Parts: sequence; C-alpha cells; structure tokens
Amino acid sequence: MTLRSKLLASFGAVTVVLLLPVLFAAGKLAEMRDFAVEGRAGHAATVVTLGRMQATMAELDLLERSLVATGDPRAGAAAEEAVASLHTDLGRLRASPYTEQVSTLGPVVAAMGLIAGRVGELMHEDRIVAATAAFEQLRPVFDEAERRFTSVADSIDVLASRDFSRAEAVSVSGRRDTLVGVAAALLLAFLVAGSMTRSLTQPLRRLGRAMARVADGSFVTPDDLPYGRRDEIGDLAGSFRAMTHRLAELDRMKSEFLGVASHELKTPLNVINGYVELLEEADTSISSEHLGFLNGIAEQTQAMARLVSRLMDISRLEAGTYRMAWERIHLEDVVTGLSRVFETLAEQKKVALDFRILDSAPASLVLDVDIIRDEVLGNLLSNALKFTPPGERIELTVHGEEGGVVFTVTDSGPGIPPEHRDFIFEKHYRGDRSNAVGSGLGLAIAKEMVELHGGLITLEESEEGQGARFRVALPLTPPSPELEVPHASLALAGRLRPRKQRARFPVASA
Repeated sequence: MTLRSKLLASFGAVTVVLLLPVLFAAGKLAEMRDFAVEGRAGHAATVVTLGRMQATMAELDLLERSLVATGDPRAGAAAEEAVASLHTDLGRLRASPYTEQVSTLGPVVAAMGLIAGRVGELMHEDRIVAATAAFEQLRPVFDEAERRFTSVADSIDVLASRDFSRAEAVSVSGRRDTLVGVAAALLLAFLVAGSMTRSLTQPLRRLGRAMARVADGSFVTPDDLPYGRRDEIGDLAGSFRAMTHRLAELDRMKSEFLGVASHELKTPLNVINGYVELLEEADTSISSEHLGFLNGIAEQTQAMARLVSRLMDISRLEAGTYRMAWERIHLEDVVTGLSRVFETLAEQKKVALDFRILDSAPASLVLDVDIIRDEVLGNLLSNALKFTPPGERIELTVHGEEGGVVFTVTDSGPGIPPEHRDFIFEKHYRGDRSNAVGSGLGLAIAKEMVELHGGLITLEESEEGQGARFRVALPLTPPSPELEVPHASLALAGRLRPRKQRARFPVASA
C-alpha cells in the first residue's frame, strides 16, 4: 500500500469518525421534528375541532329554543345542519391521535341528534306541548356534553404536556449523546492521526539519524530502518541502504588507493632524493646555481615525501590498521626534543621560542612519543612558525590537570578568521592562514592522533590579528595501552595494535 493510499485512508477514516456524531445529531433533530409535526397535526387540530363542536352545540341550543318558541321552519333546518356538523367533527376527532379520549363524546352527540330530530318532528306536526317536553330532555344532554368536552380537553392537554416532556428529554439526551459522540470522534480522530503521524515520522527520524551517521563517515546501515515497508518510505530506506553500501565500497576503494599509491610513491621519491644527495656529495665542481637547483629538487622531494607519509597515515586511520607504540616517557624529554628541533628554525625566522613546564605538570605519562611529539605538537609548532612574523614569540606551555596533562601552543600570527574556525580540523581544509600552502591534512591527523590517546585538541582562542592558541589535553594513561585501543573517528572499522617502527619526526607544516 502506497503512502498516498495510506494518507487517503487515514483522511477517510477521520472523516467518517467525525461524521458519526453529526449523523446522530441529525437523527435526534428528525425525532424532535416528528414530535413537533405530530403535536401540530394532532393536538392543535383536535383542540380546534373541540372548540368548533362546542360552538356548534351552543348554536344548536339557540336554534332549538327558537324553533320551540317561534315554530320557524328555518330554525329547524339550521338545527339539522348543526347536528350534521357535530357528527362530521366527531368523525374528525375519531381520526385524530386522541381516539380513545374522544370516544366518550359519541353517545352524547348521538343523543343530541335524536332529541333535536324529535323536537323538529313534533313542531312539524304542531304538537307544541310535546315538542316543549322533548326540548326539556335536551337540556341535561347539553350539560353532560359540556362536561365531557371539558374532560376531553383536559386529557388532550395532559397528553400534550407528556409529549412536550418527551421532546425535552429527547433534546437533553440528544445534546448529551452528541457531545459524547463528538468527544469520542475527536479522540478517535486524534488516535488515527497520531498513528499515521507516528508511522511516518518514526522511520523518517531513524533515516535522518542514519544519514547523519553517514555524513559523519560511518557507512554502516542500521537494522532498524523500515526496509520491508511496501510504500515510498520503504523504497527510500532501500535506496539509502544501497547508497550506503556503495559509499562504503567507494570509501574502501579510496583507502586502498591511498595506501597503494602512497606506498608506491615512496620508492621513486627515495630514489630521487638519493640521486640528489649522491650528486651533491660526488661532484664538488657543481656551480652555486646548479647547487640551488639540486636543493630545490631535494626540498620538493622531501615535501612530497611528507605528503605521501600523511596520506598513508590517513589511509591507515580510515582502514583501522594504524598501530600504536605505547611507552612511559618523561615529559621533559618530549619538550627537550621539540626545543632541539625547532630552535634552529626559529633562529632562521628570528622568532623567539618560550618552552615552559609548570610545576603542576606530571613527571611522566604513557603515550606514543613519535605521534604526540612529531604529528601533534610538531605540527602545531610548524604552523606557528609559518604564520608568526619575525620579532614575535611562540610559546609552548605544559601544565597538569586532574588525571592528565595539557600542552598549549600560542603564536603571534594573524589569527584564524571566525568563518574558518569550525573547519580547521577537517581533512584537506585550508583557510586564509594557509596562504595556499600545504595539504590541509596536518591538523586533521593531529586530531585523530590525540583522540587515539583518549585526549582532545581544540582551538582555545583565536582573535583575528592576535594569533592563535591550540590546546592539547591528554590523559596520563590512555585507554587500555597494553590492549587494542578503540577509535571512534573517521569511521575506523578495526582495532589498533602496537607497532614496532616509529615515524621520522617531521619539521615542515602540513
């Protein structure tokens, strides 16, 4: 089922759920309308008919009196019409909803008709005395009819009140049931909408987290993605898995290429460097101009060798095969080695070096000395020398913190612009400070090496135009120095083991 079909089904379900209370309320309104129609057609018509019959009965009384008193045949004919009208209205009442209540009116209407007819016959025969006697019999019938009309009217009023109460009860229950239905419908609608939203957002959120991990360099597809869904999200998850597998394969091929290319480049570079040294030593008659050419070749060869070495380091880090040589080293030996290497370079650039070990610093710590001294601190000092103008100062300060040691390298160069500070530890990134020189790998490798030791390297301060300060914090003992050391950066797939050979100390910047 596609995502579009699911959305349409959800909208349809919500619509149906919300229509149910509307239909229920419409049914209650129809029931109340039936009560209103029934009351109007039954109660009102019956009341009107009763009123008309009472008026006809009063008219009949007057006509009978006139007939007996005057003998006017027109009064007799009008009396007969009045009796016929009473019978007609009685038939209407019997057809109303109040048949039972009006049933008591039939005998008195029939009695009035018989007596009125008898009076008319006697007056037609000029038997006035007998007609008068018969008229006297009509008086009690009129009184009884009046009482019965009143009783029927009261009964109809009672029934009307009962119907009104029933309609009011229907209204109250309809209002209550409608509110309950609306509340239940809204709850169901929210549940349906929430379920649909959750079915959409949860897999998308998991996909987002997986994509973030891929963006960080971890090309591992998680198992909790909705690969089995038969909709667009399932297709997206499947495409993401295929993309991740392809990226992992490309990353592996890239690492293999870097490793192979770096390894293969080292041999011709060493051969070129060897020939240059051989020419310098074997031929003393080389002119100064040609000697400058050879020195330029040697410098470029060494720069290429350093770049190849860094590429090999990156390749080993990404492949998880970089091996550490742990040993306990005196902190003073590390600083002394750095001072010995960089003093000459600093003198050439007329830059003052200030190396200090504070009293809070520990005497020794466990580390891979070549990595920390050469790849990390040496790289920071090389960068500081590159950007510090003549006559300024570079400081290396070492002090202790709880459970560790902190190296701080401060230069007096131009500083790092704000727009570059968040990217300086990324591979191949070169900001304005680089002046288009270097490979952009030095700080990235330094960051990885520090993290291999369980430490942290940060740009602590860098006001533009006032230099930069880098802070390297290391624990006194790295995590499991005798065992394999896990590494979480650069998507390392393997574990790190001790190595036997150490890298040569680099003096140039990355």
